[in-house]
Amino acid sequence: MIRMLLLIELSFIIGNVQAAKFVGGQQCVACHQPQHQQWLNSHHDRAMQPADDKSVLGDFDDATFNNFSVTSTFYRQAGLFMVRTDGPDGALHDYPIQYTFGVTPLQQYLIELPGGRLQALSIAWDSRPKSEGGERWFHLYPDEKIDHQDVLHWTAPSQNWNSMCAACHSTHLEKKYDQQANRYSTRWSDINVACEACHGPGSQHLQWAPSSAEEKKKSADKGLAVSFSDRKGVKWLFPPGKSTALRSGPLNQRNEMAVCAGCHSRRSSLSDEYIHGDNLYDHYLPATLDPGLYFADGQINDEVYVYGSFRQSKMYQAGVTCSDCHQPHSLELKAPGNGVCLQCHKAEHFNSTKHHFHQIDGAGGQCAECHMPT
Repeated sequence: MIRMLLLIELSFIIGNVQAAKFVGGQQCVACHQPQHQQWLNSHHDRAMQPADDKSVLGDFDDATFNNFSVTSTFYRQAGLFMVRTDGPDGALHDYPIQYTFGVTPLQQYLIELPGGRLQALSIAWDSRPKSEGGERWFHLYPDEKIDHQDVLHWTAPSQNWNSMCAACHSTHLEKKYDQQANRYSTRWSDINVACEACHGPGSQHLQWAPSSAEEKKKSADKGLAVSFSDRKGVKWLFPPGKSTALRSGPLNQRNEMAVCAGCHSRRSSLSDEYIHGDNLYDHYLPATLDPGLYFADGQINDEVYVYGSFRQSKMYQAGVTCSDCHQPHSLELKAPGNGVCLQCHKAEHFNSTKHHFHQIDGAGGQCAECHMPT
């Protein structure tokens, strides 16, 4: 009898978990206009887009790019964005660009190959202004001859979107790889990083929204898989005589950090699909201070996507969360320049020549120049 009751209870729990479905970000717009407007044109919004006149930033006006004797041509044909470049056999072929990938400081382009594969072209567009050295084509491996037999060639598995990139650029991605057929049937609920990428599947929230006030009180999480209450009621206060603020209360949970770190970390996946609300480490194995990724003193050496470095910091230990500095929907800093740091670090002490030994308005006077170098 006890075993039967446990099985019934377990099936009920599993049923509740499975009841939450992804509904697509457009379902959120009507009730969340301010957040939607902030999100529009953000890096999350433009993480991946169909290739069209609005999304493509690169020069496709018969532009050419030469790399180790391979000349690639970018052009337009019948309304499509095209590239003529070396394919999996080493010969030149013409490929339509299916999607843009990212937006700044560079934009890559995805090409469809047989087997449902989308491949990231290794020639990318530098989308910075020309005055900063941008508005040009460049190769991601400029000092290496990457031919069609190389593991780094754009047609190789190492440049495959389905397995290497897609999970962090689209919402509710399902790779759908068929090992026997050796092909992908990858799908998503939103092509870019939309609402449910962070908040989790929204079907139960849609059921909660029109319910009565009395019914709403019964659901503390509003029908959402993740509750972002890490900063609720929290203030940063300056103790008497101190120049650095302290959190008004302890940080008892790190839901916000776990959701952000799922993509903003150098990590390996431990499961096929991240389940919102789960422990980060049940699904991902973040890289440690490995040689090549970090210098011997712990500073960034390679592309480690912020989390590992932030995890080591004094700010993390003090209880700072991502949204203390960043607007969660637009992703912009909460204040320009040093303003974001001066929220917690008194200007008279830190934003002074006695502290940084540079002109106040100069590049050397920017906090990030020393504390968060590119």
